[in-house]
Amino acid sequence: MLTATPPMPLDVKEAKQTGRFTDWLRTHRGAIGMAGLLAFAGPVAFFTGTLSVMRTPALIDLVRLGLWWILYGVSLWALMLLAGYGCERLAGHARRAVRGVIWVLAASLAAAVAGILTAGRTTILIEQGVVHSSGTAHLYAFIFTLIIVLLYFAHLRRSREHEQAAARLAAAQMAQRDARRRIVQARLQEVQARIDPQLLFEMLDTMRRLYERDAAQGERFLDELIAFLRAALPRLRIVSSSLLREVELARAYVRLIALAGASDLAMTTDVASDVMHARFPPGVLLPLLNNAVGSDARPVKLMATREGENCSLVLTMGAAPSEGAVARVQSLLTELYGTSGILQIHRMGGAINVILKVPYEYT
Repeated sequence: MLTATPPMPLDVKEAKQTGRFTDWLRTHRGAIGMAGLLAFAGPVAFFTGTLSVMRTPALIDLVRLGLWWILYGVSLWALMLLAGYGCERLAGHARRAVRGVIWVLAASLAAAVAGILTAGRTTILIEQGVVHSSGTAHLYAFIFTLIIVLLYFAHLRRSREHEQAAARLAAAQMAQRDARRRIVQARLQEVQARIDPQLLFEMLDTMRRLYERDAAQGERFLDELIAFLRAALPRLRIVSSSLLREVELARAYVRLIALAGASDLAMTTDVASDVMHARFPPGVLLPLLNNAVGSDARPVKLMATREGENCSLVLTMGAAPSEGAVARVQSLLTELYGTSGILQIHRMGGAINVILKVPYEYT
């Protein structure tokens, strides 16, 4: 009997929004780039324009002015990021009018602070005749900076709307996939309820005939039938199964077939520990085994491993499954997994390899 120690329960916790500034930056990489682009677009344009109208610029004046503009770009970049983070925290659930007021106030504050931090550049501009009044220069810089910050905030809002739309689309697609899977699982459960009683009646009839011919063999058949029913009956009440459960069912089924035919048919299994408890569609192995174990007494080998994101199962038998069984299993895999569910049959010498691949999902 194939047994395995149940896996330790996994402590799976959903990621929570911590609300920290570093987390906000990590999820808004595009906003960081846009803020930097807008923050340095003005200084670069102003610095190159100032060079063309300065009276007698000395090297030290150019260096000082360049440093002031760099400070302006860096400070405005940081201020826009901080203001964007703060506004999204404060105005996230506020009414539309309140959100607008908060965003405008934050933009004005960021523009004012950036101007105050770099007010020293005005002295150089007045000395070189670029501007004639510090008040006018500060007002012009404030208005320009305010427009830049508002453009950045508009970008943030647009990005958030796109993210919300993408999230709604992903949720709708997930709901559609879940609905489709529930329909397929309901169909699968209906098929199981129709097939399993038929198989049971066949086994009971076989047991009756064995008792008439050989009571000892009938007793052994009854023991195997009990083991088979212990593995099979739970499938009538569930729409999903595990690889370990399906392998147990397959082994019990092969032993029943061997006793019914008074043959030495056997099934060996090699199931990797990391896939024993993986999800596996019920009702897939028995149709593939039915024709093969009934027509050839060669041992049946089953090997299951994990290949990346897939659970791979290989059945090696003496005869190929019937075309009807292959078509039914392929249809089931396609409905459950789309193109990710794969059924392949290869002939290698005198043996048949049936390969099943389904996405790996832990039960």
